[in-house]
Amino acid sequence: MNLVSKNNSIVDCARYAFRPNELAYCGPDKNKELLQYIESGLPSEALVKDGGLKDILSKFETLSPYLRLIANSNKENNIFSKEIIQSYWIGSDKLLNINKARFYEHLAEGLMLKKKLSKEELSIVKDKVHEGANPHHSFHVFNIWRRTGYVENPHTLFTMDECRIGWGVVIEMGNNILKVLYKPLVFQKGRLAFGDVVEKQILYNLPGEVKVGDWVSFHWSSYCEVLTEDKIYNLKKWTIININLANKSYK
Repeated sequence: MNLVSKNNSIVDCARYAFRPNELAYCGPDKNKELLQYIESGLPSEALVKDGGLKDILSKFETLSPYLRLIANSNKENNIFSKEIIQSYWIGSDKLLNINKARFYEHLAEGLMLKKKLSKEELSIVKDKVHEGANPHHSFHVFNIWRRTGYVENPHTLFTMDECRIGWGVVIEMGNNILKVLYKPLVFQKGRLAFGDVVEKQILYNLPGEVKVGDWVSFHWSSYCEVLTEDKIYNLKKWTIININLANKSYK
């Protein structure tokens, strides 16, 4: 499984979006097409020109508005640029350039949280916008209590751990399976935290060269990519920021 084009931002986005789409949690019913684009090995420029992958990803009802918010806030025309994609899924300093009022409007109106959350829940979200909320994927996972794709169920500890972008080191490889060591999300003394290191099996069903000792990211227990040191740093940093923000809700 080594057919993958390097530095391909729009495919990177598709890799992270693939598994929840396969599970029918969000995005259009285009999973086979997503996989074909991911496996094509074509460079980002060719895929953007083709328009098909861009059209599919633009129809993800939570992903696409977040990308637009980050891009517009950073004066970037291409919502699928490398920097915007990495900011949302992994994290970057571009998340610091978001106007608070605009972010709240994005949540309340753009994502229609006014209709999906109670007034009390929405008030808490508004407070968090003023306390440092950011448009990183993990903010939505930990701080919006209801999954807002096609499946609008309340989040549980399990679904938060599955929905966040996890990271771990590969210790064993099997047939379409990777075994990793990672720290799961736990609830300790009334607060979200990382637990002790445990083994976890994740699906290895997307192209990419992986070897034992690599650090990889995963979404809904499915491999996304091999992580560089800077990506590990940013993913951990922004995930912790949003766990701490979520813990302000627990008393």
